Amino acid sequence: QADAGTFQTGEPDIFAGGDALTGPRFAIDAIAHGKEGSISIHRYVQHGQSLVLGRLKRDYRAFDKANVNLAGFDTAPRQQTAHVDGNKSKKTFKDLRETFTEEQVKKESARCLGCGVVIADEYTCVGCGACTTKCKFDAITLTRTYDADAVEFKDLRSTVIKHALKRKVRVAVNKPIKKIKAIFSK
Repeated sequence: QADAGTFQTGEPDIFAGGDALTGPRFAIDAIAHGKEGSISIHRYVQHGQSLVLGRLKRDYRAFDKANVNLAGFDTAPRQQTAHVDGNKSKKTFKDLRETFTEEQVKKESARCLGCGVVIADEYTCVGCGACTTKCKFDAITLTRTYDADAVEFKDLRSTVIKHALKRKVRVAVNKPIKKIKAIFSK
């Protein structure tokens, strides 16, 4: 037996997950247990860290593409190029593929969501996944990333102050430089 959130067993320095904990299940479940368990182990060996505080407690489910409300999105079909007679293509090595007309190019480009980003801004993206359903090529996927480093609670205040001072200095130094550039760019 192990805690469902931290994967810590009755022995404080033993963690369990995957098939050892649940029995035979999907491989992705074992991978998820390994990831969460590794976070717990990392916190366990970092003295002063809590295994439970600050953990995401949300239940992540796979995005259901079949039941998405697409009422707010256009449903214009993809544009098709003109077809070439098959007999012509047998008689030549020329590229006989047709291209879009100007009108077709305009219609096809209007289908794009126009997000223009490879990495979504976590402050503006709400993770609805509508972009993943709109892209017919499955070029857009949603992933969670953990890019934060743990700091012991007793060191938290000094770490925050250190970073705040660095930022204050950067802003103070860059402000006059930007003003000078603005003056000379006119």
